Amino acid sequence: MSGIAKVLLRWFALTCILFVAFSLAAEISGVAGPQPSPTAGVPSGPADGAPAAGSHTAGALSLLLMCALVAGAFSWAIARSTGWGVRLALAVFMAYFGLGTFLPQIESALFLPRHLPPGFVTRLFVMGAIAAVVFAPATVLIWGRHRPPTAVTPDVPPRWLPVRGVVVRTAVLAAVYVAVYLLAGYFIAFRNPELLAYYNDTDPGSFAAQVAKIWAGSPWFFGFQFGRGILWVVFVLPLLAWLRGGRLESALLTACLFTVWVVMLLAPNPYMPESVRMTHLVETTASNLLFGALVGCVLGRRDAG
Repeated sequence: MSGIAKVLLRWFALTCILFVAFSLAAEISGVAGPQPSPTAGVPSGPADGAPAAGSHTAGALSLLLMCALVAGAFSWAIARSTGWGVRLALAVFMAYFGLGTFLPQIESALFLPRHLPPGFVTRLFVMGAIAAVVFAPATVLIWGRHRPPTAVTPDVPPRWLPVRGVVVRTAVLAAVYVAVYLLAGYFIAFRNPELLAYYNDTDPGSFAAQVAKIWAGSPWFFGFQFGRGILWVVFVLPLLAWLRGGRLESALLTACLFTVWVVMLLAPNPYMPESVRMTHLVETTASNLLFGALVGCVLGRRDAG
């Protein structure tokens, strides 16, 4: 079997495993079952609460696409990694759960409490954790990285930056994240009047006025997003430290790892109107690609391996 065929077979197997794991995790956690009504009105969906025609198929296809993209991104990270064994599996778990569940859902808990059923965010956390527990070791096993590599070529040692360098770079990147988040939110998300109505918000007329409005009403918001910026970096650090490639590959890989999750916004759901979902899809794709590329460039190796 050729090398390309082996890569495609591993990617396909990992996609199938993740799809099954995600589906089972949704059942076990209760995400896939009937949900109680939100504390406020449901923003979309049929009046009787039944799923719209074709929504199950669209949701399954969106999930399958996300699983394929996630499997592809992590396969890239593993294939180009110098790590192996339990440490590599923990790094994959950290990135998968952190990027795909923790960071998105802490925002859901903050911004969507009146739109989501009681306890739904907690069930999403459980679902993500279950899927991560299955996905992380499966990725390492499928790619044969449960044992030390036996290649003749010497391994590239992990690039662990000095603690001070990591802290400084992470703080700078977190500040950049706040700026990218606000810019994408105002110049992309706020262009949709339906989104503003969904969040009971208004456009003050300019980006500077929007920042001033947030500072006057919710100054803690900047610290919250700064903390999320730190976590975006921390969750991907181990994978980047073991990556063989230089800054360009690190930037491309991190941009992919940050962005593949937003595909699930294609799936219809009764909690967010299609117009709002599509706007968030464009917004988060743009901001995550940009910020991911910056993180990979700043933390990547200077020399290609």
